[in-house]
Amino acid sequence: MTVQRTTAITTIGLAIDSGPVRRRLQRLFTGVGWRTLESPAPGDVPRCDVLVTDLHRLEDVRTALPTLALVSGTGAVGLGAISADLRAIVDRDDLDGAFLTAVQEILAGHGWVSPTLIPPLLRHLHRPWPPAGSGADAAPVRLAGLTARENEVVALVARGMSNGEIAAELHVAESTVKFHMSNILQKTGLRDRSQLAARLPGPLAWSA
Repeated sequence: MTVQRTTAITTIGLAIDSGPVRRRLQRLFTGVGWRTLESPAPGDVPRCDVLVTDLHRLEDVRTALPTLALVSGTGAVGLGAISADLRAIVDRDDLDGAFLTAVQEILAGHGWVSPTLIPPLLRHLHRPWPPAGSGADAAPVRLAGLTARENEVVALVARGMSNGEIAAELHVAESTVKFHMSNILQKTGLRDRSQLAARLPGPLAWSA
């Protein structure tokens, strides 16, 4: 794949938890003449032309930077309420060309999705809502082994709420919600919030 270089150096921000993935993308992007900057901590976004971040960190992005989200596998592609300017979604196991194409499309003002992610995205978009039997009197989502408060958090995740929105709804600090989310993932054996959301009934037209 040929990447056209421009006079102005493109800067790519990397807010990625995985060290190997982060280093891979640093080598890839710098190899075509782009500059990379790392996010020092969740919520701290570097000044850049395109931000590349993990899907589960989207809720921490509070800027209008064009954003590329990394997905691990095709089973968890639902998105919650986010403020990020999401332009592309790429499976982190894709070939290098997918990442370069996604960034170039973003820079050109377009969007891009890994071909392997299109079928699960379309299944989510076409899933009937509300689910059969739902309504004002429908029972809330319940997962065995969780406390009452943790199940409240799960139910709000199913409604597509971000951590901040859940905190406001429950009248607690956002750090408390993150603590509950950590416990929920540990108890359910799920990898991240997106994987949890993908297993819950709820509006999934780009939300989970």
